[in-house]
Amino acid sequence: MTRRNRVIALALLIILSSLLAGCWNRRELNDLAVVVALGIDLEGKDYLISAQVVNPNEVGTLRSPSGAATVVTYTEKGGSIPDALQRMLSKAPRQLYLSHLRVMVFGESLARRGLIPILDYVARNHELRNDFYMLVAKQSNARDVLSVVTPFEKVPAESLYSSILVSDKKWAATGRITLQHFITVMDRGGSNPVLSGVRVNGDKKKGRSNELLKNVRPETLLLHEGLAVFKKDKLVGWLGEDDSKTVNYLLNDVSGTIGQVPCPQGHQGFVSVGILSSKSKIDAYTDAEGEPAFNVRMSLEANVDAIQCNLDMADPATITAIEAMLEKQARNYTSRNIREVQNKFGSDIYGFGEALHRQEPKVWASYKANWDDYFKNAKVDVEVAVAVRKIGSIVQPLKKDMENR
Repeated sequence: MTRRNRVIALALLIILSSLLAGCWNRRELNDLAVVVALGIDLEGKDYLISAQVVNPNEVGTLRSPSGAATVVTYTEKGGSIPDALQRMLSKAPRQLYLSHLRVMVFGESLARRGLIPILDYVARNHELRNDFYMLVAKQSNARDVLSVVTPFEKVPAESLYSSILVSDKKWAATGRITLQHFITVMDRGGSNPVLSGVRVNGDKKKGRSNELLKNVRPETLLLHEGLAVFKKDKLVGWLGEDDSKTVNYLLNDVSGTIGQVPCPQGHQGFVSVGILSSKSKIDAYTDAEGEPAFNVRMSLEANVDAIQCNLDMADPATITAIEAMLEKQARNYTSRNIREVQNKFGSDIYGFGEALHRQEPKVWASYKANWDDYFKNAKVDVEVAVAVRKIGSIVQPLKKDMENR
């Protein structure tokens, strides 16, 4: 390489290096207050924001002899969320950092008024990721939920986050809804979103004290309780445990759960089953009058977990009878749940309108503007198919074996 080429190469290297992005906007951990949970309530015309911040001096070690809290929850009011967070800096010793947010909790009164102003701010904030979970404080406010200490996790927000995952996977009466999912369902037309509910069970005041952690049976706990039904961005009501499970079946959000049916063939007692998998499909069509109608097809796979009656499990007819009982119960629950949501809330949380839009776009165009009104009276038929895969490591019920000896 000639001297001239070396000079040119060096000049290019200097120019290119000046264009590289350095750590111009870096922030040191010692300067940040990491927010792991955010609660949003209404107080008059203002927003009341609760920010659960990790105490770095305590969270990395075992619970200290001094009993210092592993988190600190700051609360502040403001005309908007940014206003309240800015005012919070007068209390917090460090800059609030929102990128590690795990859960966001809305007070019930706020959710009933509408979440659009909140979602607009959250979606615009480049610091907030969209993978945190959202909850509604049932019959309570978000501040109370974020004030409860938890026995298993040192950081209450982490306990709340983990319990969302566990209950969603094994119980099926709740859901893990992220910001992106909520906005997508709300905006796409022909469907309305749901959110999981969380409730403070016990004395709210005692739930704030670390003394709670010294009890084998804590007097105050956080409970996940049912689904909150929304019409667009506004909360319109709540579903109980069975109805919440049914909604999740239709939304294909059931990873596994437990159920029971009466023993067939006139026997007294129950058969407990574990649901292994669930698939649902909504078919849209036009009936004889040219009106939109729907057919729901559900298929379930289950194992027999426990038997409380004298059934002959070696007889294939017994398995067929159990499957028939499960099919009947699932069909009745689903039909009843759909009618209740239609009559009580008028909110299409199942996505029937979306199915119509996808399968019959020309028909959907005629009903799109007033879909919520039509949904209240839409005809829905339900079909269920159940397959029992396993009956356990023993064939006959223990009660039957004992009586035959």
